Amino acid sequence: MSVEVKNVTKKFGDFTALDHVNLKVESGELVALLGPSGSGKTSLLRVIAGLEFPDTSDAQVLYYGEDVTAIPANQRKAGFAFQHYALFRHLSVFENIAFGLRVRPKTTRPSEEQIRSRVGELLKLIQLEPLAKRFPSQLSGGQRQRVALARALAVEPKVLLLDEPFGALDAKVRKELRRWLRKLHDEIHITTLFVTHDQEEALEVADRVAILRDGRIEQIGTPEEIYDKPASPFVYDFLGNVNLFSGRVREGTVIIGETEFAVEETAGETDTDAVAFVRPHDIRITREANGQKTFPARILRCNAAGPLANLELERLDNGGLFAAQLSKEEFQQLQPKAGEQVFVELKNVKVFSEDFSI
Repeated sequence: MSVEVKNVTKKFGDFTALDHVNLKVESGELVALLGPSGSGKTSLLRVIAGLEFPDTSDAQVLYYGEDVTAIPANQRKAGFAFQHYALFRHLSVFENIAFGLRVRPKTTRPSEEQIRSRVGELLKLIQLEPLAKRFPSQLSGGQRQRVALARALAVEPKVLLLDEPFGALDAKVRKELRRWLRKLHDEIHITTLFVTHDQEEALEVADRVAILRDGRIEQIGTPEEIYDKPASPFVYDFLGNVNLFSGRVREGTVIIGETEFAVEETAGETDTDAVAFVRPHDIRITREANGQKTFPARILRCNAAGPLANLELERLDNGGLFAAQLSKEEFQQLQPKAGEQVFVELKNVKVFSEDFSI
C-alpha cells in the first residue's frame, strides 16, 4: 500500500468530522473522496496530508509502510493542489513551479541547472511551455490549475493530494481538465487522492471511489461497482437521480401495486416491506400493457432538450410521481404527449428493506 489510514477519528469541538475511518490506497492508484458537504472528505485529506492530526492515540497514517501520523506536512513528501490555486501572484509560471525546489535546505536543494531541467519537463507535461514567463493574472483558470499541479509535482512527492482541484472552474473547463488529469495520471502513475463533491467527475476520473457520509466511508469500489451495486440507499441516491417505489419483496420479486418486477438480489427478507430503487433511464415506456410486467401511468410533462428526453409521470393507482429518461431515438419513435396514458416497465430494480434512510 502507498497510503494507509487506520482508525482515524477527528473532532472539531462537538462535531465529529471523521469517525474511526480506515482506508487503503494502492501504489499508483487514483482515488476520489466523494461525498456531500460535511461528510468528512476534506478532513480526511488534511489528515493524510499532515495539515490535521487524529484525536486518538491508536490512529495511524502510513506512507509506503512508514508511520507518518505525527510528522508535519512539510516533512511528509506529499504534493498539494487546492481549489483556488494558491499561486504566487508576483512570480512567473516558471518560478511558481520552481518554488518548492528553491526553498529546500541547501543540503538537499538541486542545482540551478537541475531546477531548470525539472521545471522544463513539467512545463512540457502540462503543455504550457510557451507561457513560462507569464504571471498568474495573465492565465486562464484552467491554465492556473495546471500550474498548481505542476508545482505540486515539482518536489517529486510520494503522494499527490488534490482538494476540489476544479471547483473554481466553469463546467466546460472542468470537463477538459479532468480528462487531462486522467491522461496525466496514466503517464506518471503517482498515487493520487482527490476530493470532489461532483459525482460525474469522480466516476469519470478515479480508479476507485470512496463515498463518505457523516465521517465514515459508506462504500469504496470502482466506479462501476459503486454505481451498479450501491451498498446502501444513501449511495444509490447520491450517485444520480433515482425513483423510489414502495412495495413488498417475495421470492425474488418486488410487488409494486399489483405488478411484480424481478430483482437480482434483495436486501430485505422474503415477504417484507421494501423500497425499490430505479434510475430514470431504467424505465421502459410503452403504449400497450405487457401482462403482469407493467403498470399504467399518465405523462405529465416532456422535455426533449439535449441528448436525453426527460419525462415526468404519475402512477394511476396511487398518484405517485416519478421520472423517466428516453434516448432521442426512443423519444422520436414513441412520440409521447403530455396527458396520455402509457404503461411502465421497471428494469434493473434494486431493493432495500423499508427501514432505509437517506
